[in-house]
Amino acid sequence: MATPSLTLAATLGRRTALGWLLRGIPRRVAASPLLSTVTDPVARVVLRGVRTRGSAGQGRREFYGATDLRTVTAVTARLDGVDLGTLTPVDPPARFGFSSTPRRPALTEVVTTIVER
Repeated sequence: MATPSLTLAATLGRRTALGWLLRGIPRRVAASPLLSTVTDPVARVVLRGVRTRGSAGQGRREFYGATDLRTVTAVTARLDGVDLGTLTPVDPPARFGFSSTPRRPALTEVVTTIVER
């Protein structure tokens, strides 16, 4: 990925066990607000801080369906020409928005559905 100020390259590792499970869910089903509503209480407990539904503002609701999860094994990143350093665990964990960041870097594929109320 590259923008005028940021260049980022990530090396992906193996698909996690949860990633294999998520790959078995058809994309149409993953995009379903019903599935996100059912999985939200489970995700909150099992994946501390992760939400599969939330507010999109202006009376809209957002629903998130994960379709894959892979580890990130290496990253090269530069911001305005300055190297951003090596890949390290996230500590303390970031907790903002509808989700949190895992301690070990990972790439999650997500389908987002926004519904007007």
